[in-house]
Amino acid sequence: MLLRLKITNYALIAESEINFGTGMSVITGETGAGKSILLGALALLLGSRADSSIIKQGEKKCIVEADFDITNYNLQEFFDQNDLDYCPTTNIRREIADSGKSRAFVNDTPVNLNTLKDLGTLLTDIHSQHQTLEIGHEDFQIKLMDVVAKNEDILKEYKNLYHQYSKTKAELEKLKKEAEKNAKESEFLHYRFDELDNAKLKENEQTELEEELDALSHNEDIKNALSTACEKLSRTEDNNILLNLKETVSSLKKIENFYPKISELANRLEQSYIEIDDIYRELDNLDENTEFSPQRLETVSNRLGEIYALEKKYNAANMSELITMHTELKEKLATIDNYEENTAELEKQLQETTLHLNKKSQELTQSRKNAIENLKTQTSELLIQLGMPNAKLDAQFTTLNDFTPIGKDSVKFMFSANKNVALQDLSRTASGGELSRLMLCIKYILSNSVKLPTIIFDEIDTGISGDIAGKMGNMFARMAQNMQVICITHLPQVASKGKHHFKVYKHEVNETIKSDIKELSSDERITEIAGMLSGETITEAALQNAKDLLKNA
Repeated sequence: MLLRLKITNYALIAESEINFGTGMSVITGETGAGKSILLGALALLLGSRADSSIIKQGEKKCIVEADFDITNYNLQEFFDQNDLDYCPTTNIRREIADSGKSRAFVNDTPVNLNTLKDLGTLLTDIHSQHQTLEIGHEDFQIKLMDVVAKNEDILKEYKNLYHQYSKTKAELEKLKKEAEKNAKESEFLHYRFDELDNAKLKENEQTELEEELDALSHNEDIKNALSTACEKLSRTEDNNILLNLKETVSSLKKIENFYPKISELANRLEQSYIEIDDIYRELDNLDENTEFSPQRLETVSNRLGEIYALEKKYNAANMSELITMHTELKEKLATIDNYEENTAELEKQLQETTLHLNKKSQELTQSRKNAIENLKTQTSELLIQLGMPNAKLDAQFTTLNDFTPIGKDSVKFMFSANKNVALQDLSRTASGGELSRLMLCIKYILSNSVKLPTIIFDEIDTGISGDIAGKMGNMFARMAQNMQVICITHLPQVASKGKHHFKVYKHEVNETIKSDIKELSSDERITEIAGMLSGETITEAALQNAKDLLKNA
């Protein structure tokens, strides 16, 4: 519910603050007094685009802010999703600088325009001529039937199935396209795979072969070095390193009992002997097993040549890339080979989902048809009160060939305002006044079945007068029992129904025309309604008529 609206430097309004109450509020004023300015300021607050031209002449910045009571709006989730502080009384502020820069805040937290719009639609419904035209749009008509039918749970189930249906359908189409494409190159893929598979590639094989090739290429140098090392370590002459070390250790061990200082050195020398002896044995083993093999050199060279040729052919930097390529080809060929099995599985899933989706879409269709019957009855009764006794509303349903995110229905509202005139497409046959009355009836019906936000009617009563205007005012008043209604009107019959009455007026300050708004007292209200009845000259009869209207309201 809108609690307070404050406007600073917007168009002709220098500064104005309005406190709204529960129930029905009416706003009146002469043509050009600034009622549209007030509505524009509120629209700006709720996310409409604006530029610096709306700033009051001579000022640097325009500010519009409002307080809303959102206690019963169930908006905690919205605030959490948008990382906003939730407050039962929420403040929204919009600032427009003369540079054109715009800023918006919700409870002092900066928000972008889209977030402001999303929140605005949850708080306030501004019913203008533009929105009246929406009744001719198919998406509005379907949403309306879903709200009246309370289809929230069915729609949720349907949308979950539709998501699964769309996902499975996309996967199946993708698989078919890939299979079709791969089938054309299947022979080529098999050729590449077979070539890599026959090569029996192994990780690190190339590195090991290159090292072996290097060793085989320097076999003579390696053999000479090993033989020389073994000979130097094991010759039987006096300079035999191992024998000398062994005898030295034995000599030192003989004196360690009576010369303890030598014990550590003897042990260190003994360890050296063991290590060198081990080295010698490994060198001797290498020397013994190192033989030049022209056949092995040729085998290694040929294998490396095969690997290098494959790397060049497939533009691979190393053997790892060839192995990865081999694995990918194997998987791709498996997909091709398993195409029929995978396709059959997806087609089965799609068939099952389609079955459930068809059932759920039929539930939606039937529920919507029930809703239109309800709407037909209620709108006919309400339109009679609004001076359209012969008006009829119906809906033409067409089943689509495929599912949509909201069902399988194509809907067209059919309307006739006059007796013996066939129903025709609502968007083409209804006049602006007829659409306005029909939309009012729909809003009235919705207000009795669902929790609507604050609704603002912007001169929806244009073209109506007399007894019909009074009945329209009564509809506004009944709606206001369940919600906050703000009605901008030029009809005294409607203005008299309001619980609160505000007047927009112009006045001159220092040779400058300004717009302002104030809440009228009981006496001021009588005068205002009397003026709406009689014009510029207020008569006693008009005053008495105004008192009677207020009394009867």
